[in-house]
Amino acid sequence: MSFAIVLVKEDARWEALTEAERNFDAVVRWWTDLKARGVIRAGVELRPPSSAVTVSWKGGAAMVTDGPFLEAKETVGGFGILDVDTMEEAVEIVKTWPSQDLVRIEIRPVVD
Repeated sequence: MSFAIVLVKEDARWEALTEAERNFDAVVRWWTDLKARGVIRAGVELRPPSSAVTVSWKGGAAMVTDGPFLEAKETVGGFGILDVDTMEEAVEIVKTWPSQDLVRIEIRPVVD
């Protein structure tokens, strides 16, 4: 079964951190270990919300706007796809995330 993991962060807090405080080395080791174990199928970090564009529709016409559609203090910073048998297994893997105080991680089953 596949589960999406969605990493949610507070933008202002994240931007105020130094590279060392963001703990990228430990995070890279976490992803690398999961990939070596065959548990993670994919994962990416997203650029800041200011780099996004949003496509919406009004009256059948597509409109493209700069930035995220919603104003929020928290945004998705990245995501991954875990291939494990149960939600409980996905939860146990996510509990090992190295920077627990910097993100929240949502886990959702993927529609097969």
